[in-house]
Amino acid sequence: MAATPPQKRAPEPVPAPPRIVPQSIDFSADALFGFNQAVLSPAGRATLDDFARQLSGAQYEAIFLTGHTDRLGTAKYNQKLSERRAHAVKNYLVRKGVPANRINTDGKGETQPVTRPGDCKGPRSAKLIACLQPDRRVHVEVTGTNTVTGRSR
Repeated sequence: MAATPPQKRAPEPVPAPPRIVPQSIDFSADALFGFNQAVLSPAGRATLDDFARQLSGAQYEAIFLTGHTDRLGTAKYNQKLSERRAHAVKNYLVRKGVPANRINTDGKGETQPVTRPGDCKGPRSAKLIACLQPDRRVHVEVTGTNTVTGRSR
């Protein structure tokens, strides 16, 4: 019997490294905080717990948190409130294990509303506050790669 020569195995294909793409999320400030507040509510903490779980297993290039407010109040007050909200989210995510050196915060106050001029009219009231709700948010921009699944984020 003639011995069969050993067959050469084709090299295993090397998977391409996952592309790193940004992920962008807007969290309603009303879902995270009480109106005119920068202290996370229990529901806000639960929302961020879910978000932190989604981030686990990922290596981030950067996470940008930008706070926004509606136009009620002075521009100076709204600027500070938007900054405090972004910092509150950062501090919470850091406590959940997200690296602090990868998180940058900023506040835009009332300068980048979602509502258009003329959308929300009238004196300060519950109706006006509800109409301006889309303006109150924390915008999150994440760039990184999920090392568990290899999916880009």
